[in-house]
Amino acid sequence: MGTINNAAGIMVPAVLGDLQFSQGSFMLYFTIQGLCMTAVLPIVGKLLSKVSMKVLVSGGMVACALAFASMSQFNAVWQWYAAGAVLGVGMGFSFLLPAPVMIGNWFKKKAGLAMGIAMACSGVGGAIMNPLGGMLIQTLGWRPSYAILAGIAAALVLPFSLFVMKTKPADPLGAYGAEEAGDAQVGGGAGKTGETSGVSAGRAVRSLAFVCVFLVAGAVSLDSSFMQLLATFADTAGLAAVAAFIPSVAMISNIVGKLVLGWLNDAVGTRNATVCGFAVGLVSFVLFLLSRGNVPLVIAAAALFGVLTAMVTVNVPLIVRSAFGSKDYSSIFSYVSVGTSLIGSVGVAVYGFLFDAFGSYDPSFVMGIATCVAGAVLAIVGVAAAKGLREPSRAS
Repeated sequence: MGTINNAAGIMVPAVLGDLQFSQGSFMLYFTIQGLCMTAVLPIVGKLLSKVSMKVLVSGGMVACALAFASMSQFNAVWQWYAAGAVLGVGMGFSFLLPAPVMIGNWFKKKAGLAMGIAMACSGVGGAIMNPLGGMLIQTLGWRPSYAILAGIAAALVLPFSLFVMKTKPADPLGAYGAEEAGDAQVGGGAGKTGETSGVSAGRAVRSLAFVCVFLVAGAVSLDSSFMQLLATFADTAGLAAVAAFIPSVAMISNIVGKLVLGWLNDAVGTRNATVCGFAVGLVSFVLFLLSRGNVPLVIAAAALFGVLTAMVTVNVPLIVRSAFGSKDYSSIFSYVSVGTSLIGSVGVAVYGFLFDAFGSYDPSFVMGIATCVAGAVLAIVGVAAAKGLREPSRAS
C-alpha cells in the first residue's frame, strides 16, 4: 500500500507543471480522498468482525489500483476529485483499520514492535517507489508512471491479501505471548479476559480521553500530510535536482522510525513514546523553517520528519488500545481514525492554499510546530484521563 499512499506526492510537480492547475485546487483531491475514507471507516470497523479480511482488503486494493491507474488518462482537476473519492473508500477497506486489528489479534505481547515492523513495509514502498517514480516520470512521463505504480502495488498486495492473510488465530492461545501475558491489554492495563476487557465504545466516545486521543490522531495526521508536498517544497526551494530524493529520505526514516517507535512503545509506554515522536517532529519543522534551500538542513529535516509520519500507523492504534482496551477496539479505533483521515486530508489542502496565499511554506512549518506542541500535551492529558475510565473486565 505504501506504493500508492507514499508515492502519490511525487506525481504532483509533474502534473501541475503540465496541466497548470493551482496547487491548492489540485491538492483538494487528497482532501476528498480523506473525507471518503472518513465516511467508510465506521462501516469498516463493523464489517471487520463479520466479513473475511481477505475480501475487504483485496477488494479495497483493487479499487485503489484502478483509481490510481486511471489518473494517467486525466486532463481536468475534477477527474482527480472523482478518483480521490474511490481511493479513499478503497484505502479505508484495505489499510488503515485492518492491519492494527489483525496485529492486535495475533500479538498479545510486543504488539508495539510487531506494529512497527509491519507498518515499516509501507515506508519501504515509499522509499523505493519515490525515486523509481521520479525515474519513470523523467523517462516515460507522469501518465504512464501512474499506471505502472498502480500495477506494482496490486502485484505486491493481492497475492498476500488473497492467500496468506488471516484475521486472527483459530485458537486464541495461538497469539504470540497469549499465555505469558494472560491476555492482558497491549501497553498495560487492567483486564484478564482478552478481547472482552476494556471500555465499551459507547462509554469511550463520551469521554475526555477519547476527545484527546481523537485530536492526537488528527495532529499526527495533519503534520504527516506534508509528506505529499515534500517534493514540491524541494522544487520551490530551488532544490529540483534532489526533489525526488527528499521524500525517499523521509521514507527511509519512516521505516526506521516505525521500528524504533514500536520498540519504544513497549519499553517506555505509549504516552512517552508519543511525546517523543512529537518532539522529533517539532525539531523537523524548525529545521525546514531554517533551511532556506540548504541541502544538508533539508535532508536532516526530512529524516526527522519521517519519524513523525511513522506515528500515524504505529502510535495512534497503540494509544487507542492502551487507553480503551480490546473490548470494542475495532469500533473505537474506527472512530479515532475519522480524526486521522479527516484532519489529515484537510491539512493537505490547507498546506496548498497557504502556499498559494503567501508564496512560501513558512506558515505551514509554523503550523506544524504548534501542532506538535498541542499533540504532546493532548497525549499526556488523554492517557491520564483514560486511567479512571477503564471498566472492570467481564466475561462475554
